[in-house]
Amino acid sequence: MDCIHDCWIYVGEVIAEAYELEYGTDCLEMHVGAVQPGERAIVIDDLVATGGTLSAATRLLERVGAQVVECACVIGLREVKGQRRLNGKPLYILVEPREIDGCY
Repeated sequence: MDCIHDCWIYVGEVIAEAYELEYGTDCLEMHVGAVQPGERAIVIDDLVATGGTLSAATRLLERVGAQVVECACVIGLREVKGQRRLNGKPLYILVEPREIDGCY
């Protein structure tokens, strides 16, 4: 279920979670009642660098009583170490850029 989005998309009662970016701040919002206490969730993002979005989504879900069991992303930037912000949650990365002859 797709229930968390960038701020300003929803109409109705929402809860929000602000987070820091490398270049500023942002927030995520979720409809109140979109996730029930005790539900298990997986947080998936397209790219993890600092881990800010995954961390904010995890905090938002946990605030309503959901159990975040793991996180995943399509692209992970290993050198940035965003996984440290996930409080021990497993992070699965589909693609990690690698260096070949000094280039990524």
